[in-house]
Amino acid sequence: MKKEIVFAVTLDENNVPEEITWNSSENNEDSEAIKSLLISVWDKKEKLTKRIDLWTKDMYVEEMKMMYFQTLMTMADGLERATGENEVAEDMRVFGKKMAEKLDIKA
Repeated sequence: MKKEIVFAVTLDENNVPEEITWNSSENNEDSEAIKSLLISVWDKKEKLTKRIDLWTKDMYVEEMKMMYFQTLMTMADGLERATGENEVAEDMRVFGKKMAEKLDIKA
């Protein structure tokens, strides 16, 4: 069985994202508009993480701060589930809370 996730990016004349949409093969609805995406993939041959970070020009800085905070917190959850590294995951959460304070995020 094969599943697909599709991201479509509309660029302006300077190649800056104006619109990003996404959809999956499991979703029978229309594509959903989003303001930002962070994609990380593991390249097993090169043994390194490759990534794409994109955001539309209408994404506010406060939204970006919240996205990075939430991403860090969910990464801690994923690390804990995948590896059982509870202590390191909790360290990430503590760091995330300090980050939220410094960025004045209402978490």
